[in-house]
Amino acid sequence: MALILDHIKGLSDSKWSGIAGSVAECVGLNIHTNPGLTTVQQKLTRNDGTNVDTLVKVVVSASNGYTFWFASDSGKIWARSSSGTWSLAYTTAPAAGTAGCSGAAEYNGFIYWATQSRLHRVTIAGADDSWAAGEVSLNWQTFAVTDADFHPMAIQDVTLFIGDGNRVVSVNSDSVFNNKALDIKTPLRIKTMIPYEIDILIGTFVANTVNRTEIIRWDASSPSWNTSDPIEEVGINAFIRDDNYMYVNAGRAGNIYFYNGEQLVPFKRIPGTYSDTQYGTIHPQAVGNYKGVPIFGFSNGAGNPAKQGVYSFGSYSRDYPKVLDLSWVISRDVTSGIEIGAIVVSDFELLVSFKDGANYGVDKIDYTAKYASAFFETMMLFQQDRTQGKTLAGVIVPYNTLPANTGVTISYSVNGGAYVAMTDVDNSVLQLLEAKLSVGDIGSLQIRVGFDVSGNNAPSIEGLDVILE
Repeated sequence: MALILDHIKGLSDSKWSGIAGSVAECVGLNIHTNPGLTTVQQKLTRNDGTNVDTLVKVVVSASNGYTFWFASDSGKIWARSSSGTWSLAYTTAPAAGTAGCSGAAEYNGFIYWATQSRLHRVTIAGADDSWAAGEVSLNWQTFAVTDADFHPMAIQDVTLFIGDGNRVVSVNSDSVFNNKALDIKTPLRIKTMIPYEIDILIGTFVANTVNRTEIIRWDASSPSWNTSDPIEEVGINAFIRDDNYMYVNAGRAGNIYFYNGEQLVPFKRIPGTYSDTQYGTIHPQAVGNYKGVPIFGFSNGAGNPAKQGVYSFGSYSRDYPKVLDLSWVISRDVTSGIEIGAIVVSDFELLVSFKDGANYGVDKIDYTAKYASAFFETMMLFQQDRTQGKTLAGVIVPYNTLPANTGVTISYSVNGGAYVAMTDVDNSVLQLLEAKLSVGDIGSLQIRVGFDVSGNNAPSIEGLDVILE
């Protein structure tokens, strides 16, 4: 008897249940580029040197080739040039309120950035490795609400819109500042915004103790919003765009919703164990689209409810289901106790800001090396026939390529026990890695396949057979 996993179809809902072909764990693997083939992702390598010393949650990819990384709890702004050189470009010293950046955007020849009570800007011409004082308009405008945490920005209808508490602020192409373009009801606070068709979607938040919030759709000109959908969640955290489709992460239990134009519809959950002591989030700018696949960074809130890193949430084409997997692990090679602050995608370049305890930085995808700890684990197998003991006779991993000094490590877990590694041999004629043994009294079984890499080389596999007697 053989159970065949012909190819991985993303993460299952749990290790006990999921769609056919899904797996309980999928870390550091590429299951999107070549349907039916499982390969290893490129690793993330720290890119900023020792420049970034706090979590960055706000980034601007400027039209002049620079990316600007804004500190969340200090006034520091780091510049990364198109050649990859990092520098401290500027340090914000606002006239009032805290100095940490809570929103930024490029608009109409300027880069705007917000601190608690002030809006600042710098000319694109002066936004380089070191911002000259004459190019910076510090304390350019003053916010009315002065939200302590969020000033998201979105451009729609040739206007820059900025969230400030329960207000939307605007700046038009003539640099006219309007401190009240839209008023929403209190105690809602605007946490994130994004253009949607010809409108703007506004994601709100009240407090971690309030399990009710709203997503608001506004046409960017009317004195009131167009539609609103209340939802029983602790805040709208982030918008995940998939071309013309919009997904939303809300609350602290890993829930992902599909937005149908008026309402949020439950769609997917990041698998994990969630409670009042175990929860997580997606920060508003920890989202992107890499090679046509939506990606997002899942961050620990407390208790490590699920593995943290950069997830993919997409499909190869409309002929394939949308699947979820943990594609990239930060350079410190940990998947717990971390935060992903922001993600930037520029063509094939992927940059990720992170926090790991007292360690901070920005990683970049490294095309010279594969991730060295990639693996997947199956769901609990044979759950439907627990009354009959079974014997595991072997595991077979068909492969497409097996470069020199690479391989796989196959392990098994019987009845929920610890994983035990198996010894495999290469049948190079049939291109199979075979591990044979005889283990009895199996009620349930999981198989773990780790990928052994060598520099920038790694095996690519086509499936998994489990042989029972």
